[in-house]
Amino acid sequence: MSQFPVFETIAILDGIPQNLAFHQARMDNAIEKLFKQTSVFNLAEIIQVPERYQNGLVRCRIDYNQQDYHIIFSVYQKREIKSYQAVYFDTLDYIFKYSNRENFDLIKIEKDEAIIIQNGKVTDCRVGNLLFLKNNIWYSPKDYLLKGTQLSYLLSQNKIKLVEIKIEDLHQYEKIMMINAMNPFDESRAISTQHITL
Repeated sequence: MSQFPVFETIAILDGIPQNLAFHQARMDNAIEKLFKQTSVFNLAEIIQVPERYQNGLVRCRIDYNQQDYHIIFSVYQKREIKSYQAVYFDTLDYIFKYSNRENFDLIKIEKDEAIIIQNGKVTDCRVGNLLFLKNNIWYSPKDYLLKGTQLSYLLSQNKIKLVEIKIEDLHQYEKIMMINAMNPFDESRAISTQHITL
């Protein structure tokens, strides 16, 4: 096992950490479940943004265990996703944000991003949760692999609904969008589901 088996990725926008309460809750839960301990970390205290990262969108990665952590800041370059490809991976387990992502490296695709299918149901992509638009309502698969902080935020604001989405249901949806800590809800990033290869 890695020295730091789990990690958090936190968006820093103009020097301010985003959705910190949701990251704190997920970190606390991981430490409790994985290490059977109570978290000793306070992200608001840990994250001291260096002067050079006070402007723009910055990625803050915190690798941690039950008693120690390692933090790295880097300028974030957004990646545009123009196409998706369904891949079948019934055994992939990512209930916690594990540092070891070797299983994701096994996913080979010819499109920009994967839609991971487990037991016939849509879950996540490799880098975040997925949203699907139907009749002006945004939905997300209830069978997600990892409950992302952006997903948690949108649910708390009643902006999306969790539903079961089977692979044969995808044609019923009009648009698809990936969300994660670095890529919050933004309809301009949504693309037509016609760009999904099944």
